[in-house]
Amino acid sequence: MREQPIGEAVENDEWTPSGVMWPPETEIAASDVHESLVKAVAGSRGVRFFTAYLIDVPSDASLGAVQVAIDEVAGVACGIYLTVRIAGFAAETGEPILVDEATEVLKFPHYTNDTEMAISTFCEKIRAAGTIR
Repeated sequence: MREQPIGEAVENDEWTPSGVMWPPETEIAASDVHESLVKAVAGSRGVRFFTAYLIDVPSDASLGAVQVAIDEVAGVACGIYLTVRIAGFAAETGEPILVDEATEVLKFPHYTNDTEMAISTFCEKIRAAGTIR
């Protein structure tokens, strides 16, 4: 599993793991990409799309997924964070009603085809915005 860098090493037995990690990212077809991410790169050539599921390191809980588009020619990448939340419960069955949610597309400079770095950069940006812990 890949882990976002956590900074300098800690020499303390009380250290608690933190951060976000994800299994290896998967390249996906444009038809499997969220509509707003496809629109954000419309007209670009040679864009590749990737997805990864985020895991909160301390709790081992799933945080949702990210989709990232990398445009090497333009030197940019953009990403979107996707989650599912419980909006309520069905009166008859008590089953949860699930709602898909997505952040706005976030563009950032990215001059390589390093997908791990693109996902890491995107995670740093959504963490700084308070979207994830």
